[in-house]
Amino acid sequence: MRRSSHALVVITNWRDRTHPDAGGAEEVCEQLAANFVARGYEVVLLTSSVAGEKAHEVVDGYSIIRRGGRFTVYPWALLWLLWNRRRVEGIIDSQNGIPFFTPLAVPAKTPVLMLIHHVHQDQFALYFPPLVATAGRWLERSGARLVYRNRSIVLVSPSTRHGARRRLGLRGEMLVVPPGSDSTVLPLPGGRGRADHPRLVCVGRLFPHKGAASIVQAVAELVGEFPRLELHLVGDGPERPRLETMAEDLGLRGHVFIHGALGDTERDQLLRTAWLSVNTSAGEGWGLTVIEANHLGVPVLAYRRPGLKDSIRDGETGWLLEEGQPLAPAVADALRALADEGLAETMSARTRQWSSQFTWDEMATRVLAMLRAEAGRLAQSPNERRTFTDLATVVRLPLDLLPDGEVPTFRSTDRCMVSDGDLVVLLRGADTQTARIALRRAGVPAAAVDDPRVRITVARPVDLVSPAVSASPRAVAATGRHEDALAG
Repeated sequence: MRRSSHALVVITNWRDRTHPDAGGAEEVCEQLAANFVARGYEVVLLTSSVAGEKAHEVVDGYSIIRRGGRFTVYPWALLWLLWNRRRVEGIIDSQNGIPFFTPLAVPAKTPVLMLIHHVHQDQFALYFPPLVATAGRWLERSGARLVYRNRSIVLVSPSTRHGARRRLGLRGEMLVVPPGSDSTVLPLPGGRGRADHPRLVCVGRLFPHKGAASIVQAVAELVGEFPRLELHLVGDGPERPRLETMAEDLGLRGHVFIHGALGDTERDQLLRTAWLSVNTSAGEGWGLTVIEANHLGVPVLAYRRPGLKDSIRDGETGWLLEEGQPLAPAVADALRALADEGLAETMSARTRQWSSQFTWDEMATRVLAMLRAEAGRLAQSPNERRTFTDLATVVRLPLDLLPDGEVPTFRSTDRCMVSDGDLVVLLRGADTQTARIALRRAGVPAAAVDDPRVRITVARPVDLVSPAVSASPRAVAATGRHEDALAG
């Protein structure tokens, strides 16, 4: 896949950010689009129509084409791709329960990455009649296996990768790439931006599976101990009327505030004042709102559920509850702990450090690297295409083992950083034996590879989500972060 003003990358997603039900998936797709444009690509986002919005407009340099509705957007997008198939040089196929099945509309050697935010098998029954829910589950699982076969897949968390492999049975090569985060307001050090009394601020759509009612109930149980406790819910959705009635019936006027959707700046200014954010979702792909809260120094409490257990470092950037554990006592424990200004400042610093690793630029770099790797794989004959594994390894190699001025060159989908005098490399698709071969191929001298100080371990989930953060000019070169270094 070449990079020029003529290289067209298409992103398919069922909604864009102007849609009233837009969420994290829409944010991810449009951030990727803007980043791709900044790197010299032509980008088209194919999505559904929105009342009051133009059928075609240009935003941040990329084109948004809106056609079709909740279900008809899928065949419409395939027709558009079929008509433009000779121009398209890469596709990001964003799967929100039902993928777009874009490989059906383009030549076999056009690279297609399926982008999976989370697995929806358990959610179809919440929103659709039984027959439609059954069809949705089949399309997400069996239909996707038939159409995508060994196409590569980008997933936003280890939890999503696990679900895609185990529950959906998808066979393609998988790369975990967490979303980025940014804010419209500057984070303040420590707890100095906090309200002077306990305040919970929770951002997210008000849908049944998000579980906001349990947070309202917890507040009702806690106002006796915390008489000035406030809960601010930021977001909209079909649950809002029920939540407003529930708060009124529980006598929580002056304690529960439901703001609906707020502008980015207003939302972030409110979120910055929180002592704690609480996420009771049945499961997330990653936990974009978790990282957004962390970016502003706010810890998050949630259940140990898919996505959330990846985006929260238990005891460091927030707390994870086990299933069945009551919410109110856990929130009370967290508020008591955060009443200590010293602890609150420490946790605030940890949350900001953790969230600072996740940027949209980093995500775009890694997705484009995967897209180019997929183009290279498809260019080979079927018998020559590489095999793949979900295993990954972490190598720690002391920098003094490398010849001065020489920097190893790793695969574009591997990641590097410098930490405590070591070159730390995440080798995707390598076990502890093939990791040594990969090091030699990257240019590490054989004597250095065999040095007893070199440590090679199987990657943990946190290793897969924590992006490389360069600590020196040499580390910048080692990461291959510059776009040209990722080619090929």
